[in-house]
Amino acid sequence: MAFYLPSEGADYAVADRLRHPAIFGEMPSSAQVGPPRVDLLYREALLNAARHSEFNRRAQKFAALNDALARLRCCAFGWDGYDAPVPNANSIAAAENALRVLQRLNAEPAAVLPSADAGVGLCFTDNDRYAHIEFLNNGEAWALMYGQTDEPQSWQITANEDDGVRQAWNRISAFLQF
Repeated sequence: MAFYLPSEGADYAVADRLRHPAIFGEMPSSAQVGPPRVDLLYREALLNAARHSEFNRRAQKFAALNDALARLRCCAFGWDGYDAPVPNANSIAAAENALRVLQRLNAEPAAVLPSADAGVGLCFTDNDRYAHIEFLNNGEAWALMYGQTDEPQSWQITANEDDGVRQAWNRISAFLQF
């Protein structure tokens, strides 16, 4: 192997052109050259698709909402600093069923919170409008909607029926998108 050693006064630009490009990492050496790794290309494409998947984002959102609902089982009496009762198993089960219905409808609650009236609330917001569906410990379910310039609207829904939750969401959705 011969090395080009520039003499004194030699042109370093010429010497730079004569060196092997693999030494400085400008191109792969002959040991690194080979066909592209198709498995790595597919893996990167799959990871990229998963990162930008609306389905995955929504599934993660509903998993977080279900986790928040499960944490309500650990609330203690007076959780609000006053004397608010804790949600019972019936209100949590009704809210769990409502979350399944809402997920099928692609309706995402902003939060799952305990209710000061003894139960669980599924909250929705959009701009200056707010709505929630509240499942009470006594088995009742109510929906409420209001905005800065709108009169509050409240109505009772059937707690354990999918159709009641679906009808409430249709009305809430129309209100929030107005």
